[in-house]
Amino acid sequence: MTSKKTNLTTAEKNKHVSKIIIVLITAFFGICLACENSSLKENNNAAQGTPEKKVSEFERDLETMRTANFDYVFVFRRKDGGAFDAEDKIFLNADLPKHLINRVIVSDDDKAVIAGSNYKVPPESLEGLRKRFDIQDYSTKKENE
Repeated sequence: MTSKKTNLTTAEKNKHVSKIIIVLITAFFGICLACENSSLKENNNAAQGTPEKKVSEFERDLETMRTANFDYVFVFRRKDGGAFDAEDKIFLNADLPKHLINRVIVSDDDKAVIAGSNYKVPPESLEGLRKRFDIQDYSTKKENE
């Protein structure tokens, strides 16, 4: 057998190199797209597998009071479950000792008032408010301490 030598011109060599480069670039992008798609599918599956818990406005506001490290946290609601009106707010402001309350948040579409304090609220103040409102105690310290 005789070996046949081919003499390629510079133009022909450049043409072959260009084709090789195009094939390599195409292969590179194909691999990148395949990796990206599988990564996106994994992220979508992970997101669907663990649904995010939706936190209500009330839960978020109550957590704000807890993270503010108030010793006493009270939630006031109307006995009928309705929204606070102007008269309710006046009553609450009159009987709740303002000098003892550090923060008040109106929450849950005006159906709850959350009060945070670092001072013990006198039991007689709460008893007067219990006649008109349902009171939930989320305090870290309890009133009887």
